[in-house]
Amino acid sequence: MFYIPTNNDVVIIGAGPVGLMTANLLGLYGLKVLLIERNNQPYDVPRAITLDDEGCRTLQAVGLNDLYLPNALPSKGSRYYGENGEPFAEVGPGPVEYGFPRRTQIFQPEFEKTLLDGLSRFNNVTVRYGFKLVSFEQDVDKVDLTILGPDGESFDVIASYLIGSDGARSTVRQILNIEMLGNSYPEDWLIIDTINDPDTEPVSKFFCSSQQPYVSIPAPNGGRRYEFRALREETSADLLHIPNIQARLKPIRDLAQGDIIRVAIYTFEAKIAASWQTGRAFLLGDAAHVTPPFAGQGMNAGLRDAHNLSWKLFLVCKGQSGPSILQSYETERRGPCWAMIQLAVAMGDIVMPRDHSDITFRNSLVKWMDRFPAAREFITQMKFKPPPRYTDGIFVNLDDQEFTGSLVGQMLPQIPVKYLNGTDVKLDKILGHGFTLIVQDEGTLEFLHQIKHQLWPELACKIVAIGERLIAAPDNVIRLQPKSDTSVKQLRSHRDQIILIRPDRYVAASFDQYNYKQVIPKLSSLLS
Repeated sequence: MFYIPTNNDVVIIGAGPVGLMTANLLGLYGLKVLLIERNNQPYDVPRAITLDDEGCRTLQAVGLNDLYLPNALPSKGSRYYGENGEPFAEVGPGPVEYGFPRRTQIFQPEFEKTLLDGLSRFNNVTVRYGFKLVSFEQDVDKVDLTILGPDGESFDVIASYLIGSDGARSTVRQILNIEMLGNSYPEDWLIIDTINDPDTEPVSKFFCSSQQPYVSIPAPNGGRRYEFRALREETSADLLHIPNIQARLKPIRDLAQGDIIRVAIYTFEAKIAASWQTGRAFLLGDAAHVTPPFAGQGMNAGLRDAHNLSWKLFLVCKGQSGPSILQSYETERRGPCWAMIQLAVAMGDIVMPRDHSDITFRNSLVKWMDRFPAAREFITQMKFKPPPRYTDGIFVNLDDQEFTGSLVGQMLPQIPVKYLNGTDVKLDKILGHGFTLIVQDEGTLEFLHQIKHQLWPELACKIVAIGERLIAAPDNVIRLQPKSDTSVKQLRSHRDQIILIRPDRYVAASFDQYNYKQVIPKLSSLLS
């Protein structure tokens, strides 16, 4: 006999990384959550292999970064090899803006175990493996679900909201009859995850041969992933035959059968759901979007979905905001997600060209970059990746900021800081999982104290001061000093203002004594 809570704030379908992260975020907020997974246990093979800096920051938001990241492998960048086997471009690790390396290589089973173990902190979160969603119906007040247990027992469950994080073949999406829009790549790819690899360089390597392109990606624990584009004449049986796999890797490394963790055949897709919300039901992660792997953004995009939606569900479930705020989830996330998908497609076209004209274009582009250092820096510093910025949503005066350096609509840099006594501390540890008001000098702080009773009391904003010449005072303000770092300059652009930071680390508003009376009601309206 299994226990399933019948009344929940949120039911999550799918216990992959996105579902587990969402459950951790909602668990921190104190919501009553049921997470179900149709498989009997977590996957024990790697699928996603890269966690980007934003994903690490989300892991930090649920307090699990120190538990997992020491076991991961910070990436040192990427290298691209041409037809002759010589490197033609290299991408360095890039600057640290959000507190973590741009890319960290992970072993997904260990990553998921950390997230799953993290849920044991919450009495308000129930996790059940071996349960599957059969059907659901919703009305204006709730979602009614039918769930089937591992022994065939049926359960009727009620939720205020439903989240489908159940992958590219999402049952939730199918029941909602939502179409996936986009394209599939015309060829299959063979994925081989290995251990005991002689190549220990923490660099992703793209071998851009027109005949047999492949990618070599570092993994923790002495592992490596190889991705080969299948030849048109190769069958699935050919691709999965161990002697054929060993022969394929022979020019690269000797491969004992015991060195193979996983072999799989993938068809890469670039698709996005026609809608991410229907009433009280939401799609997250691969249920809402699937992307080719060349930019390493599949799982990471889903983690951004989780962080974006979770705090909004909390406000609504606790009556601190109206349900219309939930529409901003798709409004904010859809555009950046599609931009990432297009980036991955473009990288695939350049890295893995099929015909002679594409190869000629790619080689010409490389030579052109040699003549223009700024263009090469665009590649080597990973400036091609769309920045974490929203063009619409829960932001005040997003298109009407006083200066071009405004952070409104952007993710706040996680600048290195210390307490006034000199002790180092991570900024996000101070921010917590609620809203924060940041000031940078005593004068602005004095003004904030005069008006703080007007500043959205329902949000219970934390007050943080970050500045060089702050004075310790017993006024419930956390005072920090910035350490030397280029990202501090971005924050200093708001040195005469108060800025409001959302729980997902995006800057919602900036204001001063001259415009605060206009900003306050505008944000209140967005949250109503």
